[in-house]
Amino acid sequence: MKNEVWCVPLGADMALITAPFHGISTIVNAAMAEIVFRCLEDESEPVPENADWIHTLRRPGSRPGRRRGALAPLFLGLIPTRSCMMRCAYCDFVAQQSHPLMSFERIRQAADGYAELLREKPEAEWNMHFFGGEPFAAFKEIVFAVNYARRKAAETGIPTHFEVTTNGCYPAEQCRWIAEYFDKVVLSLDGFPEIQNRHRPGPGGSDSFEAVCRSADIFSRGSAELIIRSCVSAESVDSLQDWADLIADRWAPEAVCFEPMIESALARRNGLVPPGPLRFARRWAEAAERLKRKQIRLVYSSGDISAVRNSLCPMGRDALIVSPEGQIGSCWQLAENQIAGGIDLRFGTVGPGGFQIDMDRLEMQRAQSEANRESCRGCFCYPWCAGGCMLARENKRDFCLMTKILTLWQLLDRLSFMPLLDGILEDEQFAERLAETEDFRKWIPDFPEILRTEDPSEPTGTAPEEDREQVPRGTAEVPGLHALPGDALRGWVRDGDRVIVAEPLKNRLDVLEGREALRFQLEHCGMNEADIEAVWEALSGGKS
Repeated sequence: MKNEVWCVPLGADMALITAPFHGISTIVNAAMAEIVFRCLEDESEPVPENADWIHTLRRPGSRPGRRRGALAPLFLGLIPTRSCMMRCAYCDFVAQQSHPLMSFERIRQAADGYAELLREKPEAEWNMHFFGGEPFAAFKEIVFAVNYARRKAAETGIPTHFEVTTNGCYPAEQCRWIAEYFDKVVLSLDGFPEIQNRHRPGPGGSDSFEAVCRSADIFSRGSAELIIRSCVSAESVDSLQDWADLIADRWAPEAVCFEPMIESALARRNGLVPPGPLRFARRWAEAAERLKRKQIRLVYSSGDISAVRNSLCPMGRDALIVSPEGQIGSCWQLAENQIAGGIDLRFGTVGPGGFQIDMDRLEMQRAQSEANRESCRGCFCYPWCAGGCMLARENKRDFCLMTKILTLWQLLDRLSFMPLLDGILEDEQFAERLAETEDFRKWIPDFPEILRTEDPSEPTGTAPEEDREQVPRGTAEVPGLHALPGDALRGWVRDGDRVIVAEPLKNRLDVLEGREALRFQLEHCGMNEADIEAVWEALSGGKS
């Protein structure tokens, strides 16, 4: 029972007691910390009158368990291509244009198989994610996948959710289609022009900042939830506060994600290195404060305390990620990269007969995921980090230190215990002890004192939050008819399977359906005649 409760010393006289599986976190003094663990070790130990919450800690918490039994898909992931038009300076995921595209028939097989799995599940949601390379390097394949999936889901009344991670480096017409047809867009944009253009050069080494910002402008006006993700190097880490301000003021996304760059051979050749863990944590926390005042959440994936989890990634959670060749696994990485990292996360194939799942391999992955998590069970980050990515084993110490510091910072922030926040980010001796300590399931009395300028015994409230600035979405008024939101300013919007075309100067609305609707939207995405016909033929039941 004690192993569901963690204690993080905050100097020699104070500690954070956290029990996420019980929904409890609190600041206590050293004497109370010792009492808590005596009470947990010995059921006969009396609980102090002012600490009734210890009774809750004596009961089992709500831990997310290992998946067992029949396949229960988290989502269907499609990798329509491994190709990418960008040439990022730190990405060792080599994605040349010679990589194959996923065929319409393979997409159909995957969607049909997924539909069968969902048919027997109450309150199911058609949850489809797209990975790459750059997914939209296979634009017509995604158009087909989205339209076909919506049709299959409609047959059984299942709601749909489409999500994509993308570099945003493609024509504006395609952006507008994505903004209307996707529910969530995670856009990679690393920083100001000198950072973005160095980190993430476009085709042929061209500058990419303006093109991706234009995409972000379109996404921010569309109906999709926008998340902006920035990969942070030692060169960009000190600009995070100002970068956070620009993101909030220009795009007001639902959330922002700042992640430290992962060291790679390519990055080293290009002179890029990850930020130091303590420096990244300091700058991340400063940016989080800026964004919080504008009601925007800043995320660091391994330190996301919004929910406890049994795996940081899709591994062990029955995600079905389909490669262009039809292999099914729980990771979007190339199979050779997985094998080089000591694991192979493939567990099936998809073909004319639907999904062929190797349940023994799936069970092995479920067990691997649990073992990965359990190896970190002594760490107070365990309920949220769940052991991290099994492929990211280099510089594990830096990863763990970043995760510990930012998790602790967020827990103290949640408790409005502000005086200690600056101290934990500035005290390098404290950070060293935090990194060295593997087991926090006991009181550790000899932690260094945290530097502080105020009396930590007096918790202070958070600063008043400013109203979030709203990005105007606009309407197009057609006198005598009605107002259309979003992209109607540019001439059309989607309404279910229909396309509504507004001609304000002619005081008219045209409603297009079926083939006309598809042709109209695809022509406005810059798709050529042959591709339009190919998508229509595939949707109509033809093979491709």
